[in-house]
Amino acid sequence: MLSCTQCGKSAIISVDNNPLCADCYLKFQQATQMQNAIQIQKMNYLTDMIEATIGIYGVLPRYEVTQPMVHQGPLTFNNIRVDQSVVGSINTGDVQRIDIAMSHIKMSGNEELVKALEEFTEAVIAETKLEAKLRNEIIEQISFLASQSALPKENQKPGIVKAVLLRVKNMASTIVLLASLWDKLQPLLEKVFF
Repeated sequence: MLSCTQCGKSAIISVDNNPLCADCYLKFQQATQMQNAIQIQKMNYLTDMIEATIGIYGVLPRYEVTQPMVHQGPLTFNNIRVDQSVVGSINTGDVQRIDIAMSHIKMSGNEELVKALEEFTEAVIAETKLEAKLRNEIIEQISFLASQSALPKENQKPGIVKAVLLRVKNMASTIVLLASLWDKLQPLLEKVFF
């Protein structure tokens, strides 16, 4: 019987003429899946950039990013807390992008904007009157705004930002709490962009 080329245990499979045991093969598969997920995210990002450049959203197809990890408790990013009851109904990737942008904004010293983004994002996530599709759309738009606000002024896209600001205002205006939080957040975002 062949030995694993990585650890010396009994091999069960060969990958490119390299015998591997079950443990090493599992690690190889996991590494391959992570590499594929990174490539898919890059492709989706490039598609987003193409649409942002031409000013039309949601037209080009995206690769579905699978989320195999199931969280049992609340998710806490560095800045945003997500209750377990909504984890399956939101795009945690967009929430993570907001969280990362908030960390960059915090490093630049704009604590007021970070706090307002946190309050608004958490309110959108927790709002039970929003159907999942609308909730995800608002979170996606906030993700874009947060990411843009973390960029240097010369790299921001003010024309697209204006349209997104208006869209979020229209969506948030249907719920009193979101409308009041948006009224606090919008001027802070506008200071960053204009």
